[in-house]
Amino acid sequence: MGGGRFSNDAYKKLRKTKDYSNKSREEIFTSRNIDAEMDPTKALVRESRDSEEHPETVSIIVALDVTGSMGFVPEHIVKEALPDLIGSLMEAGIEDPQVLFLGIGDFIYDAAPLQVGQFESSAELLDRWLTRVYLEGGGGGNNQEGYNLAHLFAARHTSIDCWEKRKQKGFLFTIGDEPVFPNIPAEIIKRYTCAEEAETITTENIIKEAQEKYNVFHMHLEHNEWSKREHRKGNWKALLGDNFIEIADFKTVAKRIADVVIQNHKPFSATTNTNTSSDDIEVENML
Repeated sequence: MGGGRFSNDAYKKLRKTKDYSNKSREEIFTSRNIDAEMDPTKALVRESRDSEEHPETVSIIVALDVTGSMGFVPEHIVKEALPDLIGSLMEAGIEDPQVLFLGIGDFIYDAAPLQVGQFESSAELLDRWLTRVYLEGGGGGNNQEGYNLAHLFAARHTSIDCWEKRKQKGFLFTIGDEPVFPNIPAEIIKRYTCAEEAETITTENIIKEAQEKYNVFHMHLEHNEWSKREHRKGNWKALLGDNFIEIADFKTVAKRIADVVIQNHKPFSATTNTNTSSDDIEVENML
């Protein structure tokens, strides 16, 4: 996966061809159950690989809350905001971004609390996976969502060249308007991944596991009065510190993701130029 290159012209053509400006959310996101190719129980690993076309990939996971209160976010991204995300990165010199879209829900109440796309680069393929997401519109009244399933999948079921070849961490963004469950029970891990054996893990520990190869962020959208209340933010600040980001205008979320990546990603050439001693990374053994 990950072939092709994003361009604003290709995105505009795609949006016009699909007539997105005149379609409702339901007409764009037509799945009424989880797409078989996005079933996490069948996804041993999602790969983000370098290639001749993309020699220095940067792996980015965008995990979108698809419960009842949050369906407007994937709709906005697919209709308008892909250039804010991919185009902004490329304009800033990050020429090989690969983005994996996840759908996240409530693993207590929802039928499809984890949906996994593929790491992609082109407008066509990013659109393909994003619009396959099942906007279940569920969630419960428990003031919690399964955002930690994104940390679990990133930590245990992705393989990314930016980390494995160059020790550059990828980026993981969860986006929503609620707190996260305090742990992932073992039976949930077995039900929604391909793992045959599992142990319950706390959210704090699965985040730490994901942080071994990803810069981990959560974006809390203050899109209504309810979502602005402190109890709706839970303990994200304690879990992530400054990587917990509050966003007042949901239409800026794609650009904010790009800005965070631009601010925190260091090109490989820049990191190697400062590491010249024999004790530092031997670049030739990593490529």
